[in-house]
Amino acid sequence: AWPLTAAQASLLTLEPPWSMIFRGESVTLTCQGSRLPGQGPTTWYHNDKFIAHTDTDTYRITNAKQKHTGKYQCQSPGSMHSNSVTLTVFYDWIILQVPSYMVFEGDPLHMRCRAWNNWSLSTVTYYKDGTDITVQDASAELSIPRAQTHHSGRYHCSGWTNSVLSLTKRVSQVLHVSVQELFSSPVLSMDNSTEPLEGGSLRMSCVTHLSPHRSHTRLQYLFYRNGAVLQGPESALEYSVPVLGLAESGSYSCEVQTETSSVQKRSPQVLIAVKRAPVSGVTLEVQPRGGQVKEGERLVLRCLVTAGAGPISFSWHRQGSAEVLGKDTHYVIPSVQGSDAGLYYCKASSWNGAAQSPRVQVTVIGAPPLFCCHIRAPLLLAGLGSLLAGVVAVHVL
Repeated sequence: AWPLTAAQASLLTLEPPWSMIFRGESVTLTCQGSRLPGQGPTTWYHNDKFIAHTDTDTYRITNAKQKHTGKYQCQSPGSMHSNSVTLTVFYDWIILQVPSYMVFEGDPLHMRCRAWNNWSLSTVTYYKDGTDITVQDASAELSIPRAQTHHSGRYHCSGWTNSVLSLTKRVSQVLHVSVQELFSSPVLSMDNSTEPLEGGSLRMSCVTHLSPHRSHTRLQYLFYRNGAVLQGPESALEYSVPVLGLAESGSYSCEVQTETSSVQKRSPQVLIAVKRAPVSGVTLEVQPRGGQVKEGERLVLRCLVTAGAGPISFSWHRQGSAEVLGKDTHYVIPSVQGSDAGLYYCKASSWNGAAQSPRVQVTVIGAPPLFCCHIRAPLLLAGLGSLLAGVVAVHVL
């Protein structure tokens, strides 16, 4: 039992806590809620019909009869209707008593084999789905310290009674016992692709659903990569990696458990392969700015990459030429000449692709447009002189 708020349902329990009793026995029903002194009576229902108001939170059935068999509910002042509890008043030689409350994974599960009128019962045998599950030196009670869902099934018991000087074997009625799932098997949920890019981020959640009947249960979470614990146990149900590297590739899983570790469940594995980011956002930076450089000055071109991981190679090119000018992140011309003018660009390449920068115009300032003619003027005049001399000679002849 646990404290309840006004917004919650009342909690109905039985004492003794068995769902089946013999005719003539007594049982006390307790309604736990948010009742305050003087707030009003507790209301009781049998098979959905009102049966009583009590000033206390208990209702007692004495000398139980067949008519007391059925479904019971209660409502404490300030709370909602309680859970329903089924009570069976039985008239037989031997009965198997099982819990009247819901049994969840991790809870202890107790069963008791009893004979009518508390006659002695010997050689007690317990059966599940028709199979003998009795442990050696078993008493009249069967206990499973931590029940699991596979313990659900059809149970009955048998034993020898000694009454009126006769030893008789008796067999109980078959009852279905259900062990409820406390929380669902977790699933590892990814906020992005299972093939994230190197340098990106990774965030995952361990998703499970807790039974609303045990909403007060505190859960803890663990995260694993390749079987090794990455985080936990702690209450955080998320795990994140701000900056991914190739080493984060692997098989991931998560585990959910109760604080006492009475119930533990692990998710299926999810394979995460971190991929290298393709090269992108290649730009070219030129110094002096604007690409206008005076003849004889130094020209520096730099290749910049916005995105891309892993080894990146570079190459430099000038439009109209198949020659590779350089293979570094920058290209330098120590003393620019007029012939260096043109459109330049760079390429950045990695194992999974390449990208090219925009072309940048380099203009050389101060280079005379008739540069070639100034150099060859004396030779040109000498040639013309010789030609004229020849023409004059021919004319004289």
